[in-house]
Amino acid sequence: MTPHVFLINLDRSADRLARCAPILDALGLTWERVPGIEGKQLPPAQLAALNPHPAPHGEWFRPLTPGEIGCFLSHLRCWQLIEERGLDCALVLEDDFQTHDACTLQSLQALAASATGAHPWDVLKLTRLRQNAQHIATLAPATGQGKGPTLGLCFGGPGPEDGTAYLVSRRGAAKLTPKREHLLRPVDFELKHFWERDLTVYSASPDLFWQVGSDIAASVIGGGRAEYRDYPPLRKAQVYLRKHRYHLRFWLANKLGLGRRQVLG
Repeated sequence: MTPHVFLINLDRSADRLARCAPILDALGLTWERVPGIEGKQLPPAQLAALNPHPAPHGEWFRPLTPGEIGCFLSHLRCWQLIEERGLDCALVLEDDFQTHDACTLQSLQALAASATGAHPWDVLKLTRLRQNAQHIATLAPATGQGKGPTLGLCFGGPGPEDGTAYLVSRRGAAKLTPKREHLLRPVDFELKHFWERDLTVYSASPDLFWQVGSDIAASVIGGGRAEYRDYPPLRKAQVYLRKHRYHLRFWLANKLGLGRRQVLG
């Protein structure tokens, strides 16, 4: 099973597209560009409707930036395409990815095939495997000939805080797409809340991708995440209190199962 590839790329980021295209071509992957949604170009009324603040259930500690909203909608479009086309699974990439040596066509095929194996998954993250991740299953060597790195499926809790590279199965896409009237948090943190949509989220071992620095890929689709650090002191203190409350509630839900909710709109 060779996964189809969706590469999220803003219209203004032709330089990123030019960097990514030869990498994907060299891997022998079938890929297509999904135009990234520029949040700053969305009407203010639409931004406000998508991210009301205070958010329902207090699920995030500050309003999402227009860039974060656009980024989320771009990933959502990829999930919708998986459903619309009936794809078994697809590889979703942001255009600031780079590959590790373990990333080959054969390794991606093996990981994609595992979506319907003995340990089926909805989302399989391909970056920043946690050191304490619990090994679940060992797959065939990446080369398929007994050479090269052995692939594994791991569960390490919610996984990394980035959406640079991950596989989504058809079952996962069906869970991720419904009821998106409101966007409550950035897309990378959304995938960490696996219990809300009954997602089975694993990570691959070893990492196949990594996120390059801004010196290589200068334009950023999210942007502006740290603006709250420049708020006036009182407002900044309020945001940091909400931030600590969010992380405490997340820890309780993730580690102890306390306060978990099913699908939030």
